[in-house]
Amino acid sequence: MKHFILGLAMALVAGASNAVGRTELQRGGDEHEVLVAFEALFDTEGRVADLRAHEESEHPAAFWQGLKQRLVGLKVASPRSPSGEPAMLRTGLYVALEVVRGEQGGQATIISMDVRPLVVRRDYAGYPPDVRHAAGWEGTVQAECLVDTQGRCGEVKVSALPGMPPSLLRWAAATLAQWEFRPPQYDDVPIAVPFKQSFKLSTTDYMPVNFLYRGSGSAPFRW
Repeated sequence: MKHFILGLAMALVAGASNAVGRTELQRGGDEHEVLVAFEALFDTEGRVADLRAHEESEHPAAFWQGLKQRLVGLKVASPRSPSGEPAMLRTGLYVALEVVRGEQGGQATIISMDVRPLVVRRDYAGYPPDVRHAAGWEGTVQAECLVDTQGRCGEVKVSALPGMPPSLLRWAAATLAQWEFRPPQYDDVPIAVPFKQSFKLSTTDYMPVNFLYRGSGSAPFRW
């Protein structure tokens, strides 16, 4: 099952390199990457049957409408159930965009796509005390787990480059273990699939603000 999910993701990326869209954006000023997600339904031939914006309130309606128009023709390898039979596949579809904002709107270019479980709840462990005052520090931790059919992580495995403080590895494992997911479904039957997440962490003169990205940072955890 792991190889099937990865193969489907590569088919999506291969078809996305020339997808460019114009969309109206409310705020102007800079160029950056944005990651958005849909709950996608693919038919037995791999064509998009339905797209529902995930966390829709984060972007204007015109943004989602323009993006959907460019994804409606997306086609992936024909989904197969664990038993090998053709099946409808419902899963998370993540789209990475390069957005250039301007006073009159903006342009969004699709740079990559991936399929994986939708994250429906994020919470973050409190940041480690041994790095909270270390100004100018940054690093990345890779975390992965198997999302079960109930949408929760099993054992979390973490890795990072040499020199990463052990407390940050524990932080990443404790954080991902608290997340909740909507697992993929074949013909409405949920399946367990692997999930990977990169945590890019940094500190400033005041606090490691990236640790709190879209989470409270107040979840109890004993260091």
